[in-house]
Amino acid sequence: MQKTNKSTLRIWNTNQVENFSLLFNKLISKIIVEVNIDKNRKEKAPVWQFYTNNFGKNTDKVKNQVKSALLKKIQSYSPKEKEKQLIKQLIETYKENQFEELKLKTGYHLAVGLGLPSFFENGLTLHHIYGTPYIPGSSVKGLARFTFLTKAFNIFPFDGLSEVPSLRLKNEDEPFKELVEIDKAFVESKDFEEFYEKEVKDLLKVKDLLVENTPTEELEKFYYLFKELFGTQHYRGRVIFADAFATEWKFKVDIMNPHYQKCYQSTPKDRGDSENNEGGLYLIGDWHNPTPIFFLTVDKGASFSFLYKVEKPKLTLKGEEIDLKELVGELLKEGLSLLGIGGKRGKGYGWFE
Repeated sequence: MQKTNKSTLRIWNTNQVENFSLLFNKLISKIIVEVNIDKNRKEKAPVWQFYTNNFGKNTDKVKNQVKSALLKKIQSYSPKEKEKQLIKQLIETYKENQFEELKLKTGYHLAVGLGLPSFFENGLTLHHIYGTPYIPGSSVKGLARFTFLTKAFNIFPFDGLSEVPSLRLKNEDEPFKELVEIDKAFVESKDFEEFYEKEVKDLLKVKDLLVENTPTEELEKFYYLFKELFGTQHYRGRVIFADAFATEWKFKVDIMNPHYQKCYQSTPKDRGDSENNEGGLYLIGDWHNPTPIFFLTVDKGASFSFLYKVEKPKLTLKGEEIDLKELVGELLKEGLSLLGIGGKRGKGYGWFE
């Protein structure tokens, strides 16, 4: 990395920067890329120069080439030994404070933080101090909660998790609508009696959403176990979820390729106006040009450490002793392997093995 002053800073090799978050979020415009300006002309310069018309052209085609070349260069970044050591020290600090560590590897690309502001169309969660990719603790908790709920109501075929009570919904065609109502009632209720009798929708109570003859004891076990793990608006749960940190990782450039951008961005008025819609401009059809969007992900095989702490890990319900520490670990393993975490999970992203 050549250093003179702020205006002339140049980054020829991304591996010369020791913090990837700094590179990706702050120094992106200083990286040198080579781009075809036109058929017979190439230019090699910092990214910012291609956006200030220094070469006579700053068309969308040139800008797309810049982003593509930039991502390929960024993809080659290798985490430094110093970065890895700092993360390991951080994890050890958590463990010294009674946090459990669950180590898993990504089974495919991981895309967390796609909606974050970025020079590219999509962002990536990177720790601003350590530079490593990470998964926010709130996302980890959300996954564990969702795994518990979908296991309790038999929506997904999880293995294990025998400690979670088994319940059935009357309306199994639209289970997630019912789960939203039950979850809302749970969070707002002060105790089981209020939860059991709480009106959720169309004058129905929580108990009315379940199949007939559901044992009250089983629903009560669900309520108290869920409450002790994750808490409510009136009660603090026993589990603290920390951020999950990558300890070994590589980056991978991926692509999404929407074909019907004009249609997606149009209004009903656009599609219904024959003059504006001449030639099928706002219709879905094979005559549209694809719009490739390149974005950065964490590659398959990256190692992550998931960290959580359980206060008072032994819980007794109806004479049964439950180890909450083991249960949380199982919830995370099952959820991460079957459901995944982050963006584009429907396309196979974000699952762990």
